[in-house]
Amino acid sequence: MKNLVVKLLTVLSLVITSSIVFTGCKKEEKEKPTSYSSSIDNSIAENAFAGIMKQISAVSDSTNAFKMAANCATVSITSNSTTTWPKTLTINFGNTNCLGSDYNNRRGIITAVFSGPYLDSGTVVTITLTNYYHNDYNIQGTQTIKNKGVNVAGYLLYNVNVVNATIKHPTNGRTSTWTTVQEREFVQNSPGINDDYYLIRGNSNGISMEGEAYAITTNSDLRVNVGCAWIVSGVFTLTLNDYPNYPIIFDYGNGMCDGNATATFNGNKYNIVMY
Repeated sequence: MKNLVVKLLTVLSLVITSSIVFTGCKKEEKEKPTSYSSSIDNSIAENAFAGIMKQISAVSDSTNAFKMAANCATVSITSNSTTTWPKTLTINFGNTNCLGSDYNNRRGIITAVFSGPYLDSGTVVTITLTNYYHNDYNIQGTQTIKNKGVNVAGYLLYNVNVVNATIKHPTNGRTSTWTTVQEREFVQNSPGINDDYYLIRGNSNGISMEGEAYAITTNSDLRVNVGCAWIVSGVFTLTLNDYPNYPIIFDYGNGMCDGNATATFNGNKYNIVMY
């Protein structure tokens, strides 16, 4: 009987030890991310909504009037009175891809309600989307832009909030969500718009297409060239909720309009070609 008890205790001890080792291994695996895909999902959302703001800017010139053409899109405005506000601007890219001057494909409708002239301090623009696609990603959500006036350098500043955003992959049907609170500085280099650019700073959060919850902090301003398809420079840090000790550093590059970026995590750097 005594030998039986000893044997049972020995077996129980081995089971407990094995469980601790196994649990420890599982915990160690949980503490390190295995993919940087969430940072790419964030970049797709960032680029899509920055591109929407580019389209709004493209149809509003320096006199606060609206242009009635935007590349291959059609533009309509109500009301047409020069003194009546609010106004509703509709940019319709149609049902097939429309290649813009920034080399992004768009289709669907952007609707923007202006509380006042776009370039006037205090004006709020509320943007909604209908069957809208950016480079074949279905984009939904509401974007609010508030004009804060000019800074000491003479450039316009905007507060930009995006809520309830969803981004659906064009082939696998997976969806990510995205929310952001940002400040964007509009830097004008000339009377033309294609060499102008935005500087973006702020915070974001979302859930990736893999189901990973994350938060974003901008390390250095993200630069959006109006005439380029991609964000060309700037750095953000992405922290996954499940891996708080392993941030992902995403670097858009040195300012070249080439679509190249890098993601660094777990001590390794990965080269990325953006969509």
